[in-house]
Amino acid sequence: MSTVLRKPPTTRNSEEKRISKDINLIYDFTEKPNRTNLKAHSDRAVVAKLRADLVLPNNKILTVDIDFDSTSGYHDNTMVVMDDFGVEMLVTAFAVKYGQQFADKISNAWAEKNHQNDPRKPTYLLVQKPTTHDGLPQVFVACGEKEHNKTKPQSIV
Repeated sequence: MSTVLRKPPTTRNSEEKRISKDINLIYDFTEKPNRTNLKAHSDRAVVAKLRADLVLPNNKILTVDIDFDSTSGYHDNTMVVMDDFGVEMLVTAFAVKYGQQFADKISNAWAEKNHQNDPRKPTYLLVQKPTTHDGLPQVFVACGEKEHNKTKPQSIV
């Protein structure tokens, strides 16, 4: 269990649920209008946005909002991979389904800085499902760069 003091839910309309020793969810049940272009499935919600507090190597926190909304309204985001085991699982799946050359691109992207002068290796990978039946998923490395707005993100596979 974390030694960090946890704040109690801030409203009566929230609930905290620990689903494992290192995953704690805080639900805010305040009703809000859907101002996104995203549509839920008839039997499942879709993720519109995640907020991540990243602990940097200098022990400072960087907050990143990951917004999955798009003008198309199509939700093609599949997964966020955040550690070596997740990358190992993704690489195995790519090797079996798409070929070792694509699996190797993911392994290399995770193991190396995106640019020589970046302060760190990627923090997470974002995976989007293929846009065509026989296409490849797009995999983006994220949050290791020094300047986030300098280059246009490109899929590594």
